[in-house]
Amino acid sequence: MKSKFKVKSVTVNVIFSLWLLALGFGLLSCNNKPKEILTENEYYACSMDPQVLEKQAGLCPICKMPLAKVTLDKNQMHIIKLNAEQIKLANIKVDTVKLSSIGKETVLSGVFAVNQSQTEQIATRINGRIEKLYHKVVGEKIAIGEPIYDLYSRQFLLAQEEFLINKEIKLIDGNDISVSAKNKLLLWGMTPAQITELAQTKKTQVTLTVFSKVSGTITGIPVKEGENVEEGTTVYKLANLNSLWVEAQVYSNEFGLLKEGAKVEIIPEAFPEETMEGQITFSNPELENSSKINLIRVVVNNPGEKFSPGMQATVVLHSEEKKAITLPVDAVIRDANHSVVWVQNPKGGFESRMVETGTENKFRVEIKSGLTLGEIAVTSGTYLLNSEYIFKTGMMPTMDM
Repeated sequence: MKSKFKVKSVTVNVIFSLWLLALGFGLLSCNNKPKEILTENEYYACSMDPQVLEKQAGLCPICKMPLAKVTLDKNQMHIIKLNAEQIKLANIKVDTVKLSSIGKETVLSGVFAVNQSQTEQIATRINGRIEKLYHKVVGEKIAIGEPIYDLYSRQFLLAQEEFLINKEIKLIDGNDISVSAKNKLLLWGMTPAQITELAQTKKTQVTLTVFSKVSGTITGIPVKEGENVEEGTTVYKLANLNSLWVEAQVYSNEFGLLKEGAKVEIIPEAFPEETMEGQITFSNPELENSSKINLIRVVVNNPGEKFSPGMQATVVLHSEEKKAITLPVDAVIRDANHSVVWVQNPKGGFESRMVETGTENKFRVEIKSGLTLGEIAVTSGTYLLNSEYIFKTGMMPTMDM
């Protein structure tokens, strides 16, 4: 009995050993399964995080989603392609690379002011009382020939009566004695038409309606209705706003650069695209209010009166200028060691380009190398392109250069 039991035990052990050996060979054959070989342009990518590109299957290290096999041209990975709608929404603007002037700049804060050489005053010519003002708001316009105020004056009433009496007397010694009375009325503000009407109707007027002989924009109304005035009292102050001053303050240590006759650039704060050129016509050699500030003045044309007194402006003096390739300052993206611009290739895609910068001022920067004349550079929307590149590749453009 013992012999039979022993033989049976050995048989079971042998079968179990063969089973383990077979299992081991099976596992070994699984481990020796040929590893998948991907071509150069094949990757495992994440649909949620496109910057994740792996050479083997697995899970995304960021969102833990399974990676999908894709075919990519890595040579095109650094190119950003946008459709017309995306370009519009991103406010991407481009310009042809060309030469322009750039140099050191002195930047001053200025303000538009009334050109005092283009001002007028409408004043009373006789004592009386202002009965009516036809314009009561500063900023309104007065045209030649329109009524501007009514004036009550006893002197005016007596002068009309004198004129009518002299008209009745007509000639004395061959002279029309009403001429001097007529000239007095003209001097005091009556128009020839008003005098003709007076002679025809023989009715004197209690008030004199004064018509404007000048035109302009009202900058001041020193009197009020019902106010007594004397001869020479200013009723309206006018200015011709087709020409304005731009006044700016400059520190005395910079005053030597801003002599009369020097050309400057005027950039209105409200309309920065409406850049104008001007010439310094006045530089005050005296310091203002015992400070370290001098005043300079530039005359600028204002056709259509687009600019108004009180508007802020930037006054820029360019010195030591040279011709160079320049771009707007915001077109260049920089980190601690690199400067990058975006250019549009002939196929419409956008790609980053490392450049070397030179002279820089508040608005433009010189590109010493990295761009050539005639290329199309991105001047607005560069930071959005940069963000899109980082999202697509997971790194800054400078890391791929």
